[in-house]
Amino acid sequence: MMADKESGEKKGGSPSATVSVGESLVLVRRIPMTQVAFDELHLKKEKDAKEPLKERILKHFYCDKRRSWKMLSSYVPLVKYIRYYKPKEYLLVDIFAGISVGILHIPQGLAFGLLASVKIEDGLFTLGAEHAKTQPWGQNLTVPGGNITISLDSIPEYMDYKESISMGVAFITGLMMIGLGIFKLGFITYYLSDSFFAAFTSAAAVHIGTSQLPAMLGISIPKFPGVFKVPLAYEAMINVITKINWAAVIIAIIVCVIIDVVKVCVNERFKTKLPAPIPIELFVVIFATIASYFGRFNEIFGLAVIGKIPNTIPMPRVPTEALAEAPKYVGDCVVLAILIFAYTIAMAKICAKKHNYEVDDSQELLAYGMCNFLSSFLLCFPSCVAPPRTMVASTMNAKTTLSGIVPAVVMLMFTLFIGVLFEALPKSALAAIIFISLKNLFIQILDFRKYWRINKYDFAIWFFTFNATVFLDIDLGLFIGVGVSLITVVFQTQSSRGFRMGKTLKDTALVEHKRYADSREIPGLKIFRFQSSLYFANAEIFRTSLYRNTVNPRKLLKFLKKRELALEKQNKERLAEGKLPEPRRDSVLTGENLLPRGNSLPSLSSEVDRRSLGNLGLTDSNGSPTGLNQKRKISTCSVDNPAFQNDLDGSGAFTRLQDSSGTTSVTR
Repeated sequence: MMADKESGEKKGGSPSATVSVGESLVLVRRIPMTQVAFDELHLKKEKDAKEPLKERILKHFYCDKRRSWKMLSSYVPLVKYIRYYKPKEYLLVDIFAGISVGILHIPQGLAFGLLASVKIEDGLFTLGAEHAKTQPWGQNLTVPGGNITISLDSIPEYMDYKESISMGVAFITGLMMIGLGIFKLGFITYYLSDSFFAAFTSAAAVHIGTSQLPAMLGISIPKFPGVFKVPLAYEAMINVITKINWAAVIIAIIVCVIIDVVKVCVNERFKTKLPAPIPIELFVVIFATIASYFGRFNEIFGLAVIGKIPNTIPMPRVPTEALAEAPKYVGDCVVLAILIFAYTIAMAKICAKKHNYEVDDSQELLAYGMCNFLSSFLLCFPSCVAPPRTMVASTMNAKTTLSGIVPAVVMLMFTLFIGVLFEALPKSALAAIIFISLKNLFIQILDFRKYWRINKYDFAIWFFTFNATVFLDIDLGLFIGVGVSLITVVFQTQSSRGFRMGKTLKDTALVEHKRYADSREIPGLKIFRFQSSLYFANAEIFRTSLYRNTVNPRKLLKFLKKRELALEKQNKERLAEGKLPEPRRDSVLTGENLLPRGNSLPSLSSEVDRRSLGNLGLTDSNGSPTGLNQKRKISTCSVDNPAFQNDLDGSGAFTRLQDSSGTTSVTR
């Protein structure tokens, strides 16, 4: 599209630069420049002299009051919150938010102890201790410590009932996360796609739901460590299907229905009007305990109950026995470390966006690493973010991480004084609480349709990750999912495509030339687009695509060399006949096919652009260059070739004709 108006003003400091302004196009014209000339014109800054290595190292090894405070508040954010705490504004809000979260901790702590196949009280210890230990290190204001079912189900099942093993898993997982946090490796989860996390968490939900079905049905089946545990578990349940305890089934169904109805019809529907979500899990636990105690469900129906809950705090101890068995479950610890961090940072960023503050990924990694490491000495299993409790804290607008101390106090009071009242709680009710909490993860399985529509590579990641995790094992599913993700990156890199761009006739938009019948290529110009970042893995693909769509310099050089040999042979014959030789032609006409497809030499008049005087080096009788780039024409000359005669313009003042390479010199 031609510009309607030219301003003629010089822009950008470039000599002879003009700007044409039209209704929908701004065209800037500048003369071609070399990089050296461009740098000199625009005063490119020179790089500063490189400091000696010793000085660069010493620059980072100093300590003053400001630097010490910055480092301390960075690694232990709690000291900063204490220093700038505003009791009148923050205290009541933090207390109410902490109480709301603590109430939710009680039923989930009992349920998670059952899920992890350790003692029930260990779930209470974990939520209380880890809530207190997360606060000094974490930056996120509304993400409380706790557990999600996926992290618990990953504890090695062949040692589920050994308390020390859960401590060992927490110990090693914490050390791994501390190391990653110290070395600022919080970015590692950026390389795991949403489809991977969706598939992995949904598949893990299948494992968790399967593990709770026996308690909900009132039956017992053996544990199946290793691969194919889910199919083997269902086979075992089918074999004892006649032994189902219908009282347990009825209780589980009632619990699931009540929790789901209250969450969907009350908490979700009236979330803007309620000061805090109704802790329906706590009410269910209370009512189920009362009904079981007075109805003597354990004696009459043979229902399994949680039994005695100690009202004491365990003494700290080192998990030496578990560490001796560490090689057997270190792979599970790797899985846990990745899952814990991925879920924690995902929830942290959601809350940070809502409340307008920043989150340091590596600091959160360090926080949960310290949390798991220190809690491992108190009979605690690995902890992770808890989405329901996080949303409660976010809704209550918790102001600082000090709000996390209140739930720890609530859990301590419950363990010491109230826990003994829940000894008659049926295990089927706890299993139902866990099972219904997986509802969203089960629904998430349907996301495979979305990935199929959006991107086939994402669907492949989802498909292989989900099936490997469900039918093999959680740790194998993780590794296979990561492997497939890397393979898809390679495939997408290798399938990167490039194409020529053309200008549409109606509005001069640049589009892919082959896809639009209305587009035309710009004469004398090839615009090439490559749909990928260029780096070593796709460099060869880029070069191949560029050569295929524009000019292949290898074929061009081969063609020019072949033509030059033919021209040299022809000129020898012409010189022998006393005729002026044909000029050397270096340019090739561009078109849809830039080079001839056959082996035959193309016609010089159709495929080869004749050389003009502007590309020839001409000297006069004194030996001074005259014609180079002067745009002069010579119309008369004593030559036999009429095609070349039209290229010359002059009156015979030249005594020597020489091309720019100096290979041909003829004296008239």
